[in-house]
Amino acid sequence: MSTITPSYSLMQGAEWAIDGCLYCYSSVFLLSCGLNNTLIGVLLGIAAGLSFWGQIFFGELLNRRGRRALRGFLLLGAGVLLADNLILLAGIPRGGAVPLFLINCLLLQLFPAFLNSAAMCEIQFGVPVNFGVGRGTGSLGFALCSVIVGRLLLRFGTSAMFCVGAALSAALLVGILWFFASADAYRAQRPGFLPPPLPPEGKTPVRLGFDVSFLRTYRRYTLLLGGCVLLMMGHTYMSNFIYQIVAFKGGNEEATGVASAIAACAEVPVLFLFGRVIGKLRCDQWLKLSCVLLTAKMLLAYFSGNLFLLQSTELLQLGYALFVVSSVYYTGAVIPHRDAISGQAYLNAASTLGVLLSLLTGGILLDCFGVPALLLTGAGALAAGTVILFCSAEPAPPQTC
Repeated sequence: MSTITPSYSLMQGAEWAIDGCLYCYSSVFLLSCGLNNTLIGVLLGIAAGLSFWGQIFFGELLNRRGRRALRGFLLLGAGVLLADNLILLAGIPRGGAVPLFLINCLLLQLFPAFLNSAAMCEIQFGVPVNFGVGRGTGSLGFALCSVIVGRLLLRFGTSAMFCVGAALSAALLVGILWFFASADAYRAQRPGFLPPPLPPEGKTPVRLGFDVSFLRTYRRYTLLLGGCVLLMMGHTYMSNFIYQIVAFKGGNEEATGVASAIAACAEVPVLFLFGRVIGKLRCDQWLKLSCVLLTAKMLLAYFSGNLFLLQSTELLQLGYALFVVSSVYYTGAVIPHRDAISGQAYLNAASTLGVLLSLLTGGILLDCFGVPALLLTGAGALAAGTVILFCSAEPAPPQTC
């Protein structure tokens, strides 16, 4: 049995588990450092904004440098995560702890785009990587780690976050090394297997910002990215402010946990099984279906009259899982290998921008107009994003994992 998908699953599982360990409880740690909620929101918003630009900048940089540079970037990022967690575990003054923690938050938002790129670069050259299984392992790791670390925090305090985070960062390093070694071994076993071509010399220098040539070359894909921004903005209104929404429907912290658990459980089967059904429809058709499900979820949440109905709508979180995996495969299908890393980076940057916009506008909507306005605005953003995506998605051939 090939070790490529198991090694990729370790990469994804470790990265998303770290996210569930650190980013999920970022407010807990930052509050313990004496920061208030307003400042926490500003700092996390800055980290998200830097991540947005970082995905574009590093996407262009790595696209020009190739596969070896991508591996080096992932190893360097995992090494920084490990070092930061060990330093934070040892205990340092607040003036140093807060910046280190925010660096971790930034890296955790950068990593998904390049983990996706690693898989798509190999898939485009025939290496059998099941992205759905890998990403499903990530969701499972996030769900398990967020629950486990939540209990450890009550007993051991914030040091538990960094102890678990350090162990998972070491696992991430192992996963990266294992994945690229497995892919190299697969290539070596097949005579005549062509490596990815080297980037042409004399290409436009890398600069911080949008690559206009990429956007002009792939005009329909650029329009689709605009739809993705609106989709993620609308979707994350609910995930970012789930506690306020549950409280409005009559629930408490326990009910919030149940809602989040239902959402996580709905994601995992879709991600694990997607590799078996991907060939049944074209990638663009799966992507369109995911948009319809996401819009339906927000509309049902708006019209739900009680807590039970609201929690039931979380079953449609399967639409988000379908969006995550189908958008990555769609990008791999319509963007050629020479721009594969940039394509995945732009996709993740669009998602990050949507999350950032939801953070910036969601609190204002809640404070000024309440939960119904938040849900209705989210449904409107999702509907607009769905229309844009239906108009911009081009037919993509069925794929297999």
